[in-house]
Parts: sequence; C-alpha cells; structure tokens
Amino acid sequence: MAVDRVDVVVVGAGIAGSAIARSCARRGLDVALIEQFTVGHDRGSSHGGVRIFRFAYPDPFYVALAQRALGDWRELEAERNTSFIELTGGVDHGDERAVREVYAALTAAGAHGELLPAPTASEMFPGLRFDGLACWSRDTGRVHADRAWRAIVDSARSHGAAIHESTRVDRIERTSDGARVFTDRVDFATTTVVVAAGGWVTALAGGHATLPPLEISEEHVFHFAPRPSIGAAWPSFIHYRDPEAAYGLFTPGEGLKVGEHHAGRVIAHPNERVGELDPDRRTAVLRYVEEWVPGVVALPVSETTCLYTTTPNEDFVLDRRGPVVIASPCSGHGFKFAPLIGELGADLVTGERSFERFAFRD
Repeated sequence: MAVDRVDVVVVGAGIAGSAIARSCARRGLDVALIEQFTVGHDRGSSHGGVRIFRFAYPDPFYVALAQRALGDWRELEAERNTSFIELTGGVDHGDERAVREVYAALTAAGAHGELLPAPTASEMFPGLRFDGLACWSRDTGRVHADRAWRAIVDSARSHGAAIHESTRVDRIERTSDGARVFTDRVDFATTTVVVAAGGWVTALAGGHATLPPLEISEEHVFHFAPRPSIGAAWPSFIHYRDPEAAYGLFTPGEGLKVGEHHAGRVIAHPNERVGELDPDRRTAVLRYVEEWVPGVVALPVSETTCLYTTTPNEDFVLDRRGPVVIASPCSGHGFKFAPLIGELGADLVTGERSFERFAFRD
C-alpha cells in the first residue's frame, strides 16, 4: 500500500480533532485529518443544532478556560465572516451549594454572576420553575454546533489540511522517527499522530499509553415546543439536582432542547450504540419537563441520542506519549472549548508546552 508522509496525522474529524488539525495547519504543518465516517456525521458527539456555551462552572479553572475559548470563537467568526456563538444569558439553579460554587467561581474570574432568589428568577424566566437560589450569568448562551463544526473543518482545509473522509484507521505503530498510521485506503508516515477519536480513542491509542478509564454512554436529547406566551426568549439553563443534573437551551427552528447529564445507558464500545431511545429515560425527562419547565408543551417534537465519552472527574484528556498525542476533551461539556482545544493540541504537537490539569498518569 502507498505511504504518504506528512508532519501530523489527526485521527478523528469531530469538533476536537478538526480544531487541532486547523491549528496545526495554521502553524504551517502538513496535516492529514482522517475520519472513518464523513464530516458532520451523527455517530459521535459533535453533531446537532446547538450546544450550551457558558462561563458558569463551579471550578474557576474552567471559567477561565471558557473566557479564553470565547476569544478564539470570535477570531474564527471573523475569519469565516459568520457567527456561531449567541450569548442569550443563562441561569443555574437547584442545589444551593452548587449554585453558590458557580457564583463564587464566576466572580473569582471577574465574570458576571448574579444570585437571584426564586421569586426574582421566576419573574425573569417565566418558562422555568425555581424553588431556591439561582445564579444568572450574561456570558451564557449557545454554540450553533453543526455550523461551527463545518466552519472549523473548512478553515482547516483552507489552511492546507488534507481531509480524508470514509477512511478507517486500523492501527498505529511507532517507528524510529515517529509513527505509521495504517488505514484501509492509504498509510501515513508521520512525526506525530493525534488521536482525537471520541469513543474510539481507547481502541486506537490504548496500546501507546495507559489511559484513564473512559466511560462511553448513549445520552438522550429531546426538543419541546415553547408555549406561545413564552416564545423564543429562553435562557440556557443547568438544574443541579440528584441524581442527574438537567440542562436546556433553545434551538432555533427546533424548540427547547432538554436533556439529563450522564443519565444514558453505558456501552462498552461506540459501535454498540443502539440509536433508539430508552423508554425509561424518555419518561424521566417528560416528568422533569412537566414539573420544572412549564413554558413548553410537555410532548417532544423531536428526540435523538448522542455519545458521551467521560473521564471519572469529567476533566479532559490532553497529553502526549512519544509521537502519540491523545486528545479526549469530551465528558459532555467539551464542545464550547473547541478552538482553544485546537491551540492546546497543536502546542502538544509542536512540543511548546503541556498541561498538567489534562495530563494522565501511566
């Protein structure tokens, strides 16, 4: 089989891999971005209409990271002459300790945060029900996911990255001067290979490092029609509760997107994804909406599933072993950081720096 030599091979053209390929190409590296399906596919974690963008984390580290990411998104918007981020505002509520932690982290980072008693929150956001303290953040909203993903891929291509769709990576082997990536179409010799394959990352990179345990789950997402009295003026929200947090945000043209965080069925491999809704999860979300989201009609207008790939503490994995960079910035909250993850991943490729918070032990 023919062998192409490039500076960097990125395996996985989801949002993270595409962003890393873009950043590497912008630095003048010869990049091959390999995707086993097609760009924009619905088999992983990057597809869909919207994702929550927020500074509102209970951890100041992620607040600061999101602040940096917003600047990188704005740069991409300027480059592509379009917009992906809409800051509609957002509210965190539920468990008071969690809400106060979010507020403390926001204020520590110099970001906007305002504590609201339940009556004030209810007046501001009549589509939601509150029974305790809430935290309002102006720097919250949505990322138009499919548009943003396509823009990052197009940007990578415009900076010289070669996109290889419908190309399956069979294995990765280290060589004396880097690595060789074996695919079902063409093999690649490279100095560095980045494995950013979502749920497939352990299967492809596990032989090169002892990764932290990554749990793959099939999560459920529902869209609901707002009642006419509410319209489209919705904040994005996170409801901290036991056992699963709930979240929601408005998707233009689809309705209010609502889901539970880390409530889906756990699967051993992404190829085991069922693609069908779990009736118990559907019932749970409908009950949640009936109780806590009075501003919508509690009957889904659409419903689907997607994959989470999650570390035990929900931190990302972004580290290097020899010629192999492992990038798994997932855990159900990674999309909002995509262009920044691209820069961090490219730093690992070029050897400019590493990141203790995202490193793993082996």
